[in-house]
Amino acid sequence: MADFKKSNFTELGSQQVDVETGASPVEEFDGINEVPPEERFSWNPYDWYLGIRREISEFSFTMDEKKRVLIRAILGEGLVTFLFMFIVEGIAVNNGRQAAPENLTLGAIGTALASVALIYSFADVSGAHFNPAVTFATVITGKVSVRKGLAFIGIQLLASVLATLFLFAVFPSVGSSSASTIPAFLVVDIDSSAHVAQAFFMELILTFILVYVIFATAFDTVDTKGVKVAAGDKGESAGNNLTIYTTSGNTKAGFAPIAIGFTLGFLGLIGGTVSGGAFNPARAFGPTLISGQGWGHHWIYWIGDFIGAGLAGWAQHFFAHEAVQHSAAVRTKAGAAQALLPSGANAGPSH
Repeated sequence: MADFKKSNFTELGSQQVDVETGASPVEEFDGINEVPPEERFSWNPYDWYLGIRREISEFSFTMDEKKRVLIRAILGEGLVTFLFMFIVEGIAVNNGRQAAPENLTLGAIGTALASVALIYSFADVSGAHFNPAVTFATVITGKVSVRKGLAFIGIQLLASVLATLFLFAVFPSVGSSSASTIPAFLVVDIDSSAHVAQAFFMELILTFILVYVIFATAFDTVDTKGVKVAAGDKGESAGNNLTIYTTSGNTKAGFAPIAIGFTLGFLGLIGGTVSGGAFNPARAFGPTLISGQGWGHHWIYWIGDFIGAGLAGWAQHFFAHEAVQHSAAVRTKAGAAQALLPSGANAGPSH
């Protein structure tokens, strides 16, 4: 759901790790940049052309560490999206098979619990976005490269389709209808009593709330210019800044999966009777593609959700001003360094 990242040097295993911390003046927090400038999103079409040329010129079938990590992240994002969509849609189908179906509270609780479990499980693999709108927001705010963002959205849509198809393998029917009606049963569409504009703004505000919570809780930028990691005789620098995911109580990022899961839960109680309450283009895409129904209003779940996500990303960046970012980084730097040490070791003093 958010782009939690583990630094490469956390995978040193049982090797001896020494952590040294140096001075960290306030000026070092200027221009925090998790993605290289040439890979950041740009609204200039000429930059798109240059980006495509760069991708073509740099393309190679040679498998290096960077590609391995990227492929693992893409496949992990595909798996977490598949599991999330299967759980959410499976709850809806299973509820529809009961003689006396429950109210929408069941779906909200199920979505919340599934989100918490899956984000904790996949946060350090892919970031556990399972939502193209979330991925879009991370791209335009420079937290994820355009190449990785496009790959994530592609695998999310594929996973949505596969999850909907897999329901045929586990459910014999839904309600009094045969299994062939499952995709149509799951189609997200606006309510007949709602106006298109109402559905559009409902999706926009629901996605805004979700993405704002994600950005406000899941990203913890730590200054690592003064952190060096040594494995054996080989020393490696941590890089300028890291966006880390930690389950430590020292930072609110450790509780981000709970906050995001609860948000997904209460959002499910709001928009269902107006827009269908998707706030996730992938949730709407799979059933619509397979059933062929709902295309008339399908654009709402892309344009409305993307606008809401983009506005939330920019709004949170505005409110998380430099002083707050600096304060958070100072508090978490020592904890980040300590997390890199083997059990029982102590980190050096942080200045």
